[in-house]
Amino acid sequence: MIDRSQIAQALAKAIAYKQCGKQEDAEAWARKLVELLECADILAR
Repeated sequence: MIDRSQIAQALAKAIAYKQCGKQEDAEAWARKLVELLECADILAR
């Protein structure tokens, strides 16, 4: 089952951290986003 709220949160945080110059945090949230999408079978592993 896809948890859209977790996906939306991860995307929003990745963007927000990127925009304020916190690259490490942005990358961590981007990795979480990819993990969530892979678990939902949206991205191939």
